Amino acid sequence: MLSGAGPVDAVSRQALAFRERFRGWGWGGRDVAAFIDPRAKGFEPLRALDPAPGDRLLIHYSAYAPRLRGVLDLPNRKLLLSHNVTPARWLWDHDPPIALQCELGRRQLPEYAARCDVVAGVSLFNGSELGSDIVIPPIVDLAWVRHGGQPPQSHVLFVGRLAPHKRQDELIRAFALYRRRHAPDARLVLVGEPLNDGYLRALQELGDRAGNVVFEHTLNESELAERYARASAFVCLSEHEGFCIPLLEAFAAGVPVIARPAGGVPETAGDAALLDEDRDPSVTAELIHLAAGDRELRDELARRGRERLEVYRPERAAVALRAALERLS
Repeated sequence: MLSGAGPVDAVSRQALAFRERFRGWGWGGRDVAAFIDPRAKGFEPLRALDPAPGDRLLIHYSAYAPRLRGVLDLPNRKLLLSHNVTPARWLWDHDPPIALQCELGRRQLPEYAARCDVVAGVSLFNGSELGSDIVIPPIVDLAWVRHGGQPPQSHVLFVGRLAPHKRQDELIRAFALYRRRHAPDARLVLVGEPLNDGYLRALQELGDRAGNVVFEHTLNESELAERYARASAFVCLSEHEGFCIPLLEAFAAGVPVIARPAGGVPETAGDAALLDEDRDPSVTAELIHLAAGDRELRDELARRGRERLEVYRPERAAVALRAALERLS
């Protein structure tokens, strides 16, 4: 069960990846959502949920979900998987309705957790918010990612939603310094759906002042793979991440990663990224220069990235998923 299903969001993709495993294990069931984007495939309306007495229920929790509350009253045993909800403080000034949903979502999460038989997180960071040490990592297919070899030395990339807590504003400021000091022809590519048109315009204004900042969204896998293959550095200065799948995509592409160690990022990245704790954009600019230009460092980070991907192999995540569901027996 999901509060909402879409064509590209991480939670919907996880639900479909889980469904593929369930079929492989010979399990039945269906995926239902309270809201379904017309472009999303593989989901049925919540009203289609009609579990038999012995059925087990898996609730993907990532947003305010009042229409899922009735599921809690069902007698079936339940697993709650927390994908995390963004703290509302980042959104009040930019999109109050979304901020309110986040505030309510975080407030109702403890009740949902208390009424489920097993509680897990997609990261230990997520699970610890609910007092659980059960982790079901995302099942991530990275076969579409291409390794670009030695890319140009001036292509900086970010992939993820364009939203205040992701701090693309800080990345743009750091990039402007990097471009002025080291690489006047450098290009910053920000790939992601914007929070809203107003927030996108604000970022575009910053980008216009920095120069050579490109905004893209609705890319298919082939197009996104090309962006990774050309990147000389992947930079994520997000203040709040429950897991951060794009880090794994960058590792798969052999791209050096610079990331702020916030939320679940240190857990996901391990020792395979340059963790930028400093809030000075000059420091970030110099890290970009180092990651883009030091071949020995690039090779070492690429090696560590490959090792990190072993931790998140789909088969290992599938074992964790099955073990958590079997706790409901």
